[in-house]
Amino acid sequence: MASKRKRKLQQKADREVDPKMQARRDSFNDMMWRFGPPFVALVIILSIVFVVFIYKPGNPTPEPWKLEETSTGEIYSSDDYYDTDQLILVEFFHSECGHCNDQAPILRDVYDKYMDSSSEDYTSSFHMFSIGGYALGSSEDSKKDITDFKFKYTLQWPHLYDPSGELMRDSGFNSYPSLILVKNNEIVYSGSGTKSYDQLVTEIEKHL
Repeated sequence: MASKRKRKLQQKADREVDPKMQARRDSFNDMMWRFGPPFVALVIILSIVFVVFIYKPGNPTPEPWKLEETSTGEIYSSDDYYDTDQLILVEFFHSECGHCNDQAPILRDVYDKYMDSSSEDYTSSFHMFSIGGYALGSSEDSKKDITDFKFKYTLQWPHLYDPSGELMRDSGFNSYPSLILVKNNEIVYSGSGTKSYDQLVTEIEKHL
C-alpha cells in the first residue's frame, strides 16, 4: 500500500516539474530566436572588418639552405643572409635551359650595377646567389656543369649546388629560370621566366 501511495506522489511531482521544465525550455528558445540571429550577424560583421581593415597577411618565408659553391668549395648558408636588412636575389637555373642562358648576361648586368664596388650604384645591401643541381628532361646538372656555366658567362656571384635537387620545388617553382627576392627572412618578390634588366632593377629598387 505504501509503495502504491509513493508512486502516486512521484507521478504528481513529475507532473508539477514537467510544466516548469517546459517553461524553461520555452524561455530559452525565445531568447535564442530573439538574440541569436543578431549575435551571429555581429560576429560576421566583425570578421569582415578584421579581414578588410586590420588583418595584414605576411609574406611567405623562404626555404633555408646550406650549399656548396661549385667553383671554390666554400659553404654558404641562408642563415647568414636571409634574416637581415640585405636584399638577396636567389635564382634557380639549369645550365642547358635556353631561358637561363638568356638570363645570365642580364643578371651579370645587375651584378655590375649593385655589387661592383666601382659602380656608382654599388650597395652593400644587395647580394646574389644562383642555385643549380636540377633536372631538365633526362639531364641533371652536376657541380662541373654549374661551374662551367658560371665561367662561360664570367659570372662573379656564388653559384651553388643543391645535392638533393629539391630546393627549387620546395620553393614552389617548376620551371627555369625562377627567382626570389628575400629581405628580413620574407619573400618580397618571386617570378619565373626570363626577366629583363629593367624588370629586375624595378623590383630591386622597390626593396633596397
